[in-house]
Order: sequence, then C-alpha cells, then structure tokens
Amino acid sequence: MNKNNIAVVIGNSGSIGSAMEKELSDQGFKNIIGFNRSSNPRLDLLNEQTIAQSAQFIKDKNIPVCLVFDATGLLHDENNMPEKTYKNIDSMFMRKNFEINVIGPALIMKYFLPLLDKEEKSIFATISAKVGSISDNRYGGWYSYRASKAALNQMIKTVSIEMKIKNQNAVCLAIHPGTVESKLSKPFQKNDLTIQSAQESAKNIYKILNTSNLKDTGSFYNWDGTKIGW
Repeated sequence: MNKNNIAVVIGNSGSIGSAMEKELSDQGFKNIIGFNRSSNPRLDLLNEQTIAQSAQFIKDKNIPVCLVFDATGLLHDENNMPEKTYKNIDSMFMRKNFEINVIGPALIMKYFLPLLDKEEKSIFATISAKVGSISDNRYGGWYSYRASKAALNQMIKTVSIEMKIKNQNAVCLAIHPGTVESKLSKPFQKNDLTIQSAQESAKNIYKILNTSNLKDTGSFYNWDGTKIGW
C-alpha cells in the first residue's frame, strides 16, 4: 500500500475503528480519513445517500485510495442480545443485524471499491467474525449474528472475484479481530478467551493488511494471521 495515498476508516468512532486510525498514523500513512454517523460528511449505514456522498468526498480529492477499512458491525443493542435458541429469534432484530452487518458493508463496497488504486496494491477489508464460519460452528446459537456475518463473508468472496477483472491490484479481505475490549464484546468476555485491547487488535489487523498479497484476495483471516474456513 502506498502510504501517501488515502486510507479510509469507516466506523472510526468505535473501538477498533479509532484504534486502526491511530495504527495507520503510527505506520506513517499521510492521508487518513474517517467516517461515522457524526463525521462531516456523515456516513450512516442505514442511509445509502450518505455512503454515496462520503465516497464522492473522497473521489473529489483526486488521490488514489490505498485502503478502505470497514470497522462497522452489530452484535447486540439496548433491547436484544444474541439468541441462545431459535425460540428467541425476533424478526426486527434479525433485520437490524442484516442491515448493519451485510447491507451496509455491501453499499460501502458499491461506492468505495471503484476508488481503490489500480496501479499499486490496494485493500478493501471488513470486520467479520469467526462465528460467521459455517464449518467452525460448534456451539450453535447467535442466529442473527452468525447468519449476517456468514452473508458478509460471501459478499467478500464474491466481490473479490469480480475485482480480479476490474482491478487486478485490489485485495478484498474479511478479518476476525478477536475478542476486543469494547462495548460490543463486553457482555461475552470470558476468562478462557484471549482478550485484546483495541490497540493490540489494530496492530494484528495491520500485520494482515501489510503482508497480504493478490493471491490472498477473497480470504477470511483470524486476528493472528491464520485463515478461517468458510
């Protein structure tokens, strides 16, 4: 990645997004631009127009984009926790999971992928989750979150195939950040889990971004650099 080009962090008001912004700065990236629901311009995953306007804001700078990092996601909200059983499935909560974990990132792809640098390695990466792996599903539960992240992984795999034709220097990745100290994961932190600070997670994610190459496009990575089965 050319560190003089633009690096975009979407969801930079969250734990991982803000830590990734700092990590990119520490690594010497010169043009880091972050978006969230309160930024200017604002980017709201539930409002396609704001996503389009944010992409246009980047396009107008006439500088290639070396990285688009999507740090958005929903695991629970103030009214709902991940389902322990199919009996807890709620259509509104499931819809919200898909709106934020799948449709929002898909619209980010729609507007931001055309901005990626075509002359040098560029990356589109999104925060996924290991529980989105179908082959790794041993415990069940978490229906809405698992299903939405599995769908997000399919989006990454599918778009990586199309981008091989439209931009041969683009790498598209799904990354599981591990269990990170954040509001999202706090209710689920256990003593037997490796819990990272947001800064530690950002450093590990950056290693993946930095070492990945064109043959890795369409991959699903764990925070430690190993690949996760779909």
